Amino acid sequence: MKLLDLKPTHKAITAYYTELQQLAQVEAQKEGAVSPAFANLLRHCAKQFNWTLYEQYPLKSGTKNIYPDGALVDAAFPLPYGYWEAKKTQAALEEEIRQKFDKGYPQDNILFQTPERAILYQDGRQRLDCDISKPETLVEILKAFFEYQPPEYE
Repeated sequence: MKLLDLKPTHKAITAYYTELQQLAQVEAQKEGAVSPAFANLLRHCAKQFNWTLYEQYPLKSGTKNIYPDGALVDAAFPLPYGYWEAKKTQAALEEEIRQKFDKGYPQDNILFQTPERAILYQDGRQRLDCDISKPETLVEILKAFFEYQPPEYE
C-alpha cells in the first residue's frame, strides 16, 4: 500500500493556508472562490499516486447525473479512488452531506470540505471529522483519504 508523503510544514500545505488567508482578506468566501485552493492541494497529493483530480466528475444516480466537485482517478485505469465535495465557508456541512447522499453521491471514500472543516466518509460511515484550520489535522484527514483501501483489498 502506498502512503501519502505529507507533513504539516510541507510547501503544499503552507501554500494552501496562504491562499485561504489572501482570499479572506478580500472577503472571498463562496465555494467557487475557496475550492480551487483545496483542489490544488489535492492535485499535489494525487501526483504521488499517479492519480488525476478530475473536477466535476460525472456519475449516474438512477436516471439523473450528479457531479461531485472532484474524483481522484488513476492515470492508467480510469477508475475513481475517492471523491471530493467542497462547500463554502460557514456551510452547514452535515445538512449538505445528507442532501448529497440523498441524491446518490458515493459513500465509499468521499471527503466533504470547507476551509475550516472536513468530514471523511468511508465504507458508508463517517470516519473522520476534523478541524482543518490546523495543519496537523488537515494532513491526518488527507492521509486517511488518499491511503484508503476498500475492504476487499485489505
